[in-house]
Amino acid sequence: MDWKKWLRLLKESVLRFWKEKWPRFSSLWKEKWLHFSSLLKGKWLRLMIVVGGSLTAVVMATLGVYFLWEKPPETAPGNPVLADLTQTTEETEVPVSQTPAPTPTPDRGTAFETDRQDGVYTLLLAGSDDGTGNTDTIMVGRLDTVRHTANFVSIPRDTLINVDTPIRKLNSVYWTAVYSGASGSDALRRHVKKLTGFDVDCYAVIELDAFERAVDALGGIWFDVPQRMYYEEGPVIDLEPGYQLLNGEQAMWLCRYRSGYVNGDLDRIKVQHDFLKAAADQFLQLGSIPNIPQVAAILAESMDTNMTASNMAWFARQLLRCRSENIRFLTAPNTPAYVHDLSYTFLDLYNWIQMVNEYLNPSTQPVSEGLLDLVYLRGGEVCCTTAIQGISYFALGRRENAPEEEEESYAEELLEEPEETTPPPPESWITDTPKGDTPASPRPFAMPTDDDWLTELKSGK
Repeated sequence: MDWKKWLRLLKESVLRFWKEKWPRFSSLWKEKWLHFSSLLKGKWLRLMIVVGGSLTAVVMATLGVYFLWEKPPETAPGNPVLADLTQTTEETEVPVSQTPAPTPTPDRGTAFETDRQDGVYTLLLAGSDDGTGNTDTIMVGRLDTVRHTANFVSIPRDTLINVDTPIRKLNSVYWTAVYSGASGSDALRRHVKKLTGFDVDCYAVIELDAFERAVDALGGIWFDVPQRMYYEEGPVIDLEPGYQLLNGEQAMWLCRYRSGYVNGDLDRIKVQHDFLKAAADQFLQLGSIPNIPQVAAILAESMDTNMTASNMAWFARQLLRCRSENIRFLTAPNTPAYVHDLSYTFLDLYNWIQMVNEYLNPSTQPVSEGLLDLVYLRGGEVCCTTAIQGISYFALGRRENAPEEEEESYAEELLEEPEETTPPPPESWITDTPKGDTPASPRPFAMPTDDDWLTELKSGK
């Protein structure tokens, strides 16, 4: 058989296979491939469902455990709200000829609820200066979880408090109590309550080391340092001006520095506020606070506080629900003055009351001066909403020697509440006359509705 015949037979076989066998073969191959593909897709789909479901379950369980762990703190009890105090019992009509009924006794009402605003929490934050005797940073805050606002007001460290001691600064309260074997936080809370008119729900006295480690755990804070900061008479502070990422140590330097400021502590408070505002804006833009559990644990184990780590995590999440413009930092209105060559700040009574009611008060009832124990200036004279403790101390201006005080009573005055005294009538104002020919200023008594005692004295009433 020649090659042409073989070529013709091969061609015929190929054509016959193509026409008769290939359709059947191709359909069978296609059927098998589709079956294999469907099996493959089904396995991957099932695998993806299993993996996705497992991950979802883990995430949901984690969130569930977190929200069970995270919880709000206990709130301080509010003041009882009474019924209408002017309400009287109904009078029964009687004939004119009969003896008139006696005048009904006013119904004083009964306490049925407290005056706390719903969802409002108050905090006291203080920075401890390594146990050297000062809490130079003191802030009172109010967090409204209903309206999603947060207000923080700094009280200057040199704020004068009403105690009969050689040093009457608010920043000396905490460590004076600690050195005396008492609770520093309780003493500080009590004196802040005298200034604000209410007790805070939560308090935290933060050590510098904890502050540094917390900032590092957060990954640092971006901040525009306003000026060159250098200090070497003690712990060294060395910061260059400009926008930069501050680590924990640098953030601590920023918040402690004050020697180069014209207004000292008041300018430092402003820089602290700017730093905290920058931190809040940074985390609000991220939508989260990095390592919240770790930061909360660091603070909880290194602070004198009544909050748990879960309380701090809850506060952090609530702050993230606030808009940047609804987080405010303010400074208590004050007037600086010198007493016995010591620098003090006197809170401006009525401006301060207005600030407390607008930004801090957790109650539906306004704070009034009758709820405060606050020393203030009026027309250059020292006044007080209650009885001034040790009025002979107040000779405004610089003096070389302060009046001699009994050192052993210093801590006791800070720790103990003064005994309540009943003020005498206005005609018999008590004065303290120290040794010498110069009479002391009169001793004012608590008259919340009328503090014009200086005018009465000058008029001879």
